[in-house]
This record gives sequence, structure tokens and C-alpha cells, in this order.
Amino acid sequence: MGNRRVRSYRDQRGSGALMDFPAFTDLGALADELAKRGDVKLRALMTQAWRVQSCLGDIRQAIDCMDALTALVDRPKSEDTAARLATERALMTTIIMLYARATSTSTGKGERGSIQLDKDRLSASEWADHTAIVDVRNQAMAHVYTSRSLNDHDWHREKFFAVHIGDGVWKPASATNQTGYHQATADRLSRMLPVAQRELKAKFDKRMAAVSKMINDDVKGGALFKHVFDPVPVFGSEEGVRLVLGGAPQGESAFWINEGDRRAG
Repeated sequence: MGNRRVRSYRDQRGSGALMDFPAFTDLGALADELAKRGDVKLRALMTQAWRVQSCLGDIRQAIDCMDALTALVDRPKSEDTAARLATERALMTTIIMLYARATSTSTGKGERGSIQLDKDRLSASEWADHTAIVDVRNQAMAHVYTSRSLNDHDWHREKFFAVHIGDGVWKPASATNQTGYHQATADRLSRMLPVAQRELKAKFDKRMAAVSKMINDDVKGGALFKHVFDPVPVFGSEEGVRLVLGGAPQGESAFWINEGDRRAG
């Protein structure tokens, strides 16, 4: 059963050579079919696996952004420009938001939610780093609290004042600080992103193992082959299919499609 092969739709039309890919089946469609019969176990297991896979995707994107931020900060300060400082600020904000979204944010109705890190699995210093990053997200990025110091930095400082311009006339003004790159927070992120990736990957593997056990032990082969689909249009190309298959032995069959082609439109 496991060796059954399928042709792509393109090949079935006779416009290309046979691609010897294994069968791909739509587990979502299978879960819906089982749920109609009252068996919602597969749907529940898939939802749990999807949630951690999606959060793991946040962490991987944050790591990519961290690499870009580090390279930018390492450039000579003589190259400082308004655009560079804005890019540093945007990258740091993105990394913090992705990290917190994956590991700590609460869940509302219809939201994906997070896979919160287990305090008992982290060292005291790791938990302190994690808490500090989440505090920056909650109290400096997602919300504004004036004159509140977070660990080693005042992210928001406000001052309303007046300047005497002569003849008894005062001109009112206000000032606020602007935090772009913050070294201590960047250091915490550099330490915690690999930890978060490790922890979420372990949970992903565990939940995928539960899905694997169910479909191989509890679902008949005919039900799985009922929902076979052509992988080429789904994953964009033959190369996309090969990427999925290449990652499967390491438990990395999840991958992300980079959308937003600047050449489009």
C-alpha cells in the first residue's frame, strides 16, 4: 500500500513525463469524513499539530529576521542613515512580536494562540530572558506605558514642557524617546530563539507522532487513498514536492511558501 504511486494531473493529460512521487492524501478531507461519522479524534490531533507547526514557523521567521538584524548592526556606524535606523527598529519589533506570538500570547475565540514554553524545562536564566522579552512585547510594543522601566531600559519616556521665547511668551512643546535597536533585548532574543525552536520542535514531533500512529493503526488504507491529490499544483512545482519529501525523514515535512513576489502585479 505504501508504495502506490500517482501521476500528476499534468501527466494524466499527457503533457509531461511521469513523475515517480509517492501518493499524497488530504488528511483534512479525511478528518472531515471521519467527523461526519462521529469520530473527531483525527481532526483534534491535526489541529494540535498544526498549532505547534504554525508557532514553529513564527520562530523560524524570527530567526531569519535576527540574522538580518545582526548583519545590519555589525555594519560601520558611519553608514547610519534614517532608513537604516528605521530598518533596525522594524526588524527588532518584528522579532519580538513573532517570538511572543509563538510562545506566550493568550488565545481568543477564532485565534490560533501560542505554544507556551514550560518553565520547568527551562533554566532560571532562560526563563528570565523569556519573561523579559514578553514584557517588552506587552508593555512596550503592543501597548504604551509611559515612564515604566523594563529591566534595563525606558522604552517610552514623555516630557511636556514650554520654552520661553521672549517678551513673556512661552512656546509649549513635547518630546518622546524613540527606541530602535536595543542591545540587551537583542542579546536575550539571540539566546532564546534557539531555545524556543528546540522546545516547539519537540512538541511538534510528539504531536505529529500521534497523527502518524492514528492514520497507520486506526485508519483503513482505502480511506487514505480515497483522498489522494496531485502534489505539484498544491506545492507549486516539482521542486516544491521534492522539498517536502526531502524534509520528511527528519520530521521537517512542514515548509513555508514565500509569498509577496515584488515582481507580481
